[in-house]
Amino acid sequence: MHTSLDLISKYVTTCFLVTMEPTSKITQLAIFWDIENVHDIPSTHEQITSRIRESGRVVKAYAFADWDSRRIIAENLHQLGYDLIHIPSPRDNASDYKMASYIMEHVVRYPETDEFVMISGDGDFKLIAGALRDRGLGLWIISNPIITSTELIDLATKYSDIYSFRPSALKCAEPEDCLSDSARLADLRRIAGVKLQEAVKAIEDADNTPGIGHVKHVMNALNPNFDEKILGFQSWIDFLSFAEDEGYIQRKGQLPGTILRIPDGSSPESDRISEESRESFKALCEIVEEQTSSGERPTLDSILPSIRERDIDLASLGYPSLADFVLAAEKRGFVRVVPPEEEEEPHIVPNVTADRVRTWFEENVHSLFGPSVRVPKEQFLEKIAEMLVHHEATLRSLESYLQDEDIKERYQEILDRSNLPFLPPYQMSLAHVLLGKGFDCDEVIKRVNEELTPLGITLSCHVED
Repeated sequence: MHTSLDLISKYVTTCFLVTMEPTSKITQLAIFWDIENVHDIPSTHEQITSRIRESGRVVKAYAFADWDSRRIIAENLHQLGYDLIHIPSPRDNASDYKMASYIMEHVVRYPETDEFVMISGDGDFKLIAGALRDRGLGLWIISNPIITSTELIDLATKYSDIYSFRPSALKCAEPEDCLSDSARLADLRRIAGVKLQEAVKAIEDADNTPGIGHVKHVMNALNPNFDEKILGFQSWIDFLSFAEDEGYIQRKGQLPGTILRIPDGSSPESDRISEESRESFKALCEIVEEQTSSGERPTLDSILPSIRERDIDLASLGYPSLADFVLAAEKRGFVRVVPPEEEEEPHIVPNVTADRVRTWFEENVHSLFGPSVRVPKEQFLEKIAEMLVHHEATLRSLESYLQDEDIKERYQEILDRSNLPFLPPYQMSLAHVLLGKGFDCDEVIKRVNEELTPLGITLSCHVED
């Protein structure tokens, strides 16, 4: 039985047979962005778009999502020149089908396009991607490599990790203060072997196959400072040979289809290095949360004393500097590095994930939101997580705002003036964060009303007649 995406990809292949070869010397690109699968902060989106435009002329740029639930991203991408394709259907893969049909139409209407940029890691697009490659067209995949289909990566003529577009200009006021002690080469190789296992496991946990090229993308994504040549290896393959000889991984099959596996059982040393890394990243997250909750903007200089107080040995973890350690923590979802504005330096904020928000709601929903309120659905958990990161707030600070008597009183006044008994959890959380951050009533209702539009509800700072 053929799926809709199978039929679309076959139709695309047929369309290719009647299209003409592009004649322009400037690369003609088309962008198709699956927002439901891949997105980040606005500055990352801006960097991605800028880098694509530097590569050639963008014929068309599309972004696909349920925009009612992603208004901040919608505004950001609209300003960057994307056509926003709204997908209101709750059906699984609704965005995938719509995006596939747009690719099909684009092939027919714009035959001059010679490179397709697909910002997605969804394996459902592998057939269409294959059809594009069969025609000899360029295929640039941008995604989170950990959750990206191995087949999609293998088909790409160019691959980019979405997080490689994030700012990384972290530095201390006195750079030498943030350098770690030198580690022995043998120790660095052992640490790299454990990190290789981590990369393989991350791909397997995402239900993907850890192909040899895919693992390298994930290894580099999780460890920005990784370079096999610094470890004394001539190539990635040489490093894998070392890792296999030392028992960190096993290689199955012949190149280019080699698959990496982790041997059964792990050594005490591997367990120790993995545990120390996890605990160190958690400690960093706690340091950043403490400083953020106290009103500080954490930077490398401000967190350095706490790192030393907790005896976090960066060299033993394989990080030559504090900046490398923080960037590795960001890649693993513990913190976020916020790009600088004007003369400011980059600072660090706690990362909030949908999983953490879900756990927090399960523990607090009745006490903080009311006995009849349920844990929000997944899309709203993600929206709350994104909102907290956007406003540089934490779950701890959200909880504090929800319990603050002055904020509760001002929030209730807004509800009373609007003749409303309550707001849904996401909008209620947003209102409390904004009030807690010191926004006045007019600004609060302006931002919350934007999120209430689909519900037909409007807040007011003034008593309704």
